[in-house]
Amino acid sequence: MRALALLPLLLGVSARAEAPLDDLLQRLGEAEERKLAVPACRTVEHSVTEELDKEGKVKGRLTRSYEVTRSGTTVLTRKRLSQKEEGDLSSQLKAEPKDPPKNEDDKARLSPFHPRARADYRFDSTPGPSEGLVTVKFAPSKSDKKRMKGQAVVDTRAGKVMTLRISPSDMPPMLDELQMDFLAYTETPCEWQPTQMKIAASGGLLLYKLRFRTEVTVTGHQKVDGPGTATGAH
Repeated sequence: MRALALLPLLLGVSARAEAPLDDLLQRLGEAEERKLAVPACRTVEHSVTEELDKEGKVKGRLTRSYEVTRSGTTVLTRKRLSQKEEGDLSSQLKAEPKDPPKNEDDKARLSPFHPRARADYRFDSTPGPSEGLVTVKFAPSKSDKKRMKGQAVVDTRAGKVMTLRISPSDMPPMLDELQMDFLAYTETPCEWQPTQMKIAASGGLLLYKLRFRTEVTVTGHQKVDGPGTATGAH
């Protein structure tokens, strides 16, 4: 009987414990909506890709810069500004980046925190790694090659993602590993944006394996209001 009497209190404690995560997810979703509400954003992407041998030593390096204009999750234009090749590089790494088609459904490319995508994911949070921060882990309810799993370190006061690590919830064929780390975010004219990323991947056929890592820095954010117009820079 005593346990039954305590049940409403325990349920109340459980509900209050879950409320902060629900509130945080809502704030993160609002931040994603503000970011995607920007008509378009023009940036300069500088990348350094290194191909590695079996021992993990660098066998080739590709350095590139692009001017990229995005609207939401869609790349409108990509203009190469510079390129430098060093050492031995596979043709796959030297190929031009392939951006998703403009007419492709963008829901799979949305952040898990976006209100349109959130219902497709499970979330859990733990305190830390330091005061004022929490680690939010997420995974799709059903594994999907197009949907990511991972974790974000979030500033609970600001309601902002500070770092993010993601990988496919279902690894695509011919890929053994793919991990993307968003190491730094900055307030820009295009809202709160990732500005430093690392990518590590390996895969291929039995007799041919490709292993590489890429570091990307994004600068010069400009809000594009219409054709040929841009405001702000960071």
